[in-house]
Amino acid sequence: MNLRPALGQLKTVLYRKPKDELRRLRRWGPHAYLRLGAWQARMEAAAHQLPPVVATDLGAPPLEVWYLTGARFWYQTAFCAWTLARWSGRRLVLNLTDDGSLSAAQEQALRRLFPQGTTRWRSACWEQFQQLLPEPQYPTLHARWHDYINLHKLTAIHLGSRGPKLVLDSDMLFFARPEALLGWWDRDLAADASGELVQPCLMVDCEEAYGYSPELMRELVGVPIPPLLNVGVCGLSSEALDWAELEHWCRTLLEREGTNYYLEQALVAMLAARHSPTVLHRDSYITFPSRAQTLARQGVLQHYVADSKPWYFREAWGLACQ
Repeated sequence: MNLRPALGQLKTVLYRKPKDELRRLRRWGPHAYLRLGAWQARMEAAAHQLPPVVATDLGAPPLEVWYLTGARFWYQTAFCAWTLARWSGRRLVLNLTDDGSLSAAQEQALRRLFPQGTTRWRSACWEQFQQLLPEPQYPTLHARWHDYINLHKLTAIHLGSRGPKLVLDSDMLFFARPEALLGWWDRDLAADASGELVQPCLMVDCEEAYGYSPELMRELVGVPIPPLLNVGVCGLSSEALDWAELEHWCRTLLEREGTNYYLEQALVAMLAARHSPTVLHRDSYITFPSRAQTLARQGVLQHYVADSKPWYFREAWGLACQ
């Protein structure tokens, strides 16, 4: 019997989460810390009132996007996709991957806005995972499937598939037309149709967060690792993922430097290192915007990581609807 996932969850409940919450209280202050739940509830209620977006750029190809989402994030997914559809003018095909907590009602709330697209429920993803990546050959990926939900942004979306996939984090908002992102999507659709190599597309991080040493990552990949990549925007071709190689990378990283929350970001950076990725400009696609940047609606896209959550839930989503 594998007790590792249960022991990891117990450690999170008894130690990691209380420690993280205390640190957050100190950084945010009592007002923002105590009011955050109310701000989240207001944003969730507003998601039910969003009107469907009518596409205006009818001559352009539809924009297909993927989100890993669930009960805690569905309304953030709604706002991110809604602002993208609004500013791109494209018909949006919304593909959802269930993190294990998405309800039918929440899925329908998203489908009210975006009827086109597929939903991959966790049970079906697990069946496919077991079939295509049997545990005897992929023991590390199996262990991480159960205790590391971010890995599903690779396995549940790319496994058994082909072609370019644009995967977005839910905690982002668009404030202008994303020309660079749309240009990448159109170029890579054309490249895929002609059998050419599809280049990755990523954001710039506010600080390097791979969780593993660049020396070890480079040793595994054989080439230098690009700095400061962030997977809030993650465009990859499904064919670029060699699952046997990913199993080897995950096992080696785990054995030599332990588990880390940023494993998925490290793996994507390693995959991107072998190509010439499109890296969206940090001044337009902003990771960790300040409150001043948020109030000014600066840039094309804002990704609300870490301590930008208070103004994301308090103000940003309302500004994005103006």
